[in-house]
Amino acid sequence: MHDTPASQISLHVPRMYRVALRLVADSDRAQDVVQEACVKALSGMDGFDGQSMLSTWLHRITVNCAMDALRSEQRKARAYSDLIAQAAPRSAAPPDVAAESREMFDLAWGLVEKLPEDCRSAFMLTQLDGYSYDEAAEIEGQPRGTMASRVFRAKKILLEQINARTDGRTKQ
Repeated sequence: MHDTPASQISLHVPRMYRVALRLVADSDRAQDVVQEACVKALSGMDGFDGQSMLSTWLHRITVNCAMDALRSEQRKARAYSDLIAQAAPRSAAPPDVAAESREMFDLAWGLVEKLPEDCRSAFMLTQLDGYSYDEAAEIEGQPRGTMASRVFRAKKILLEQINARTDGRTKQ
């Protein structure tokens, strides 16, 4: 049997998963972290000099990937909090109106979060943050047409998600 880098790394996956799970405290996120760590380890195998044990090197990569995932979640939570603060009514609304607004906001945010990353970024920059397509294209380092296409695709996906939810309610 050929001892490939992938087979060497695969021997350490259970331990990598335990480390990731301890850090991110969610099995799905831990699996994502391990997958990312394996990809990084495979792509960086040329940089592994053998001065430390492979398990130590993989542990460090896994911890770094887990920390990146946690930072990403914190950024999303901050963005969500900022959006809630911006969307909050300026005058005190009756509790039922405030609860309904919050429910609609949560639903909309949930749908936006399900968009593919490239579409979500383009949509948020242009539709929520108020950047022009040209400005968003400069921020993302993409052509203007690509940004417009991604926003169009995001809107199409959102409409499909809303229609699917509406169809599900009418069938009940």
